[in-house]
Amino acid sequence: MIFIETKRLILRNYQTGDFADIRAYFSNEEVSRYEDFYPMTDAQIADLLSKWIPLDNRLVAERKSDKTVIGSIGYWVDNEGHHCIDYDFHPDYCGNGYATEAAQALVQHLFETTNICAVYADCDIQNTASWKLLERIGFQRLRMLENQCYKHDSAGNPILIRTYLYEKNAAILSIEKTGAKYSNMHTAAQIKIAALRRAAGAATRQIFLPFNIK
Repeated sequence: MIFIETKRLILRNYQTGDFADIRAYFSNEEVSRYEDFYPMTDAQIADLLSKWIPLDNRLVAERKSDKTVIGSIGYWVDNEGHHCIDYDFHPDYCGNGYATEAAQALVQHLFETTNICAVYADCDIQNTASWKLLERIGFQRLRMLENQCYKHDSAGNPILIRTYLYEKNAAILSIEKTGAKYSNMHTAAQIKIAALRRAAGAATRQIFLPFNIK
């Protein structure tokens, strides 16, 4: 069981009683626009809930003030062991910093409870709100990737998009804790990142993330 508390949120495992709240955003066309799913039916949400309740890497963001589940957040691990975060929040609660607060807490939790040296994320380049969130919490854009597929059209054809790949390294987190500003810590961060990558044997490793799996 996972329980992560922030100033305004609790990140926790899914529960059966969350159905109505998560239906409110997983069935929302705006939420699914840049995701790997279309607006979900009640049956699809019920199936998803039954699969995710036992998992510690799939969490809801519950607002402490009224116990409303306002979003989902989690991580997945690709075939090469890269930890990658994803998140979806109800549009009614966007613009209040909730997704930023939740993502920052999850990333910190991953660094504190695992031995990984980096966390990754990707998003459609048109999803400005998502990549701006990542940059706010210290992720660095690695590159743009062409011909990525999150989902297929009604005929089964892949819908190809361009995505941004982001990374947040443990070195950035350690520098953040000193209170340094991003503009003043770039050089030091790059030195520490290079050292960490050499130590992890990742200096020449090709990064591969299966973007259509979340």
